[in-house]
Amino acid sequence: MNETPPPPLALSPSALPDAPLADALRLVALDGAPVLLASSTHSAAPPHRTDIWALPLAGRGPSGAVATIPQLLPALPRWDAAAEGGALSFVVEVAGGAVNALVRLDGASGLRTSLTAHRPFASFSGPRFVRGAAAGSLPAPSPGAPGAVSAVVDNATAVVLEPAAAGGASTERPLGECIDVVVLAGSPGPTAVCKRVAPGASRGGALPGTVRVSARDAAYGPAGAEDAPFGDRRVFELDADRAGGGLVIVATSAAHLLVAHRPAPGAAFRVLPVDAGGADPATFSSPCVLVTDRTVTLAVLSKARTPDARALVATWPLDPPP
Repeated sequence: MNETPPPPLALSPSALPDAPLADALRLVALDGAPVLLASSTHSAAPPHRTDIWALPLAGRGPSGAVATIPQLLPALPRWDAAAEGGALSFVVEVAGGAVNALVRLDGASGLRTSLTAHRPFASFSGPRFVRGAAAGSLPAPSPGAPGAVSAVVDNATAVVLEPAAAGGASTERPLGECIDVVVLAGSPGPTAVCKRVAPGASRGGALPGTVRVSARDAAYGPAGAEDAPFGDRRVFELDADRAGGGLVIVATSAAHLLVAHRPAPGAAFRVLPVDAGGADPATFSSPCVLVTDRTVTLAVLSKARTPDARALVATWPLDPPP
């Protein structure tokens, strides 16, 4: 029997929280509610800085400015956020010319910790908190140590950095060839969503690539065959989150916002239709997705770093699946 196609996921504009010339978005869950974060980098003249604003999408959570990150160079830093103990923590790419380092900013204590001091001559980019690591599905960090962070080394190899307690050196777990990566904790092991480089011109500083999904063992080694949720379609930026035992992935492509849903490990990915609401997907960047209480929220930035920048948001329940 043929399945009835689901209705398109409808994107709706959401006012950005006082973020002029917004350049990046992230979604986090605070008290079980989705909060949209937007950043804007002030790079015209020193002192350079990146400001981050919050917009609660369900009426709960912080609103307005939540962080200011000083920087030496005017480059746009890549960053990620996580809710820890009711406070927002950040991991930030610190530009150093030819070499980038990663720094973690603890939201509760304000502590600033280097994650990459153990490799001062390597360049780290695209930092992401390992999602779900606080839920007990990965080995717990030592007392006083922050959670794991994924990143890409020298624009070629994905790793997971497991910071040590008391300022010790991070433990680096290789994931293989990758130019962007999201790692999600789970049982029996983590899942890595990786973008592999593909031919073509970059867009907004993001190289084109293809998405591959692989199960990992407790040491982040491969634990099964790879999946290709979008086949060999080229994408620019991506994000992913757990959906119960399944997975939701969102990615930007040349002419579409792509969304794939896998209801359970081993099941096939289903690519879902998206209604852009009249916006031009060729202007989309910084896609992000968050699953809270079996509800999926996705957001994407349109016309980044222009006065017309705006966030487009869609929300839908996973029961029944979209």
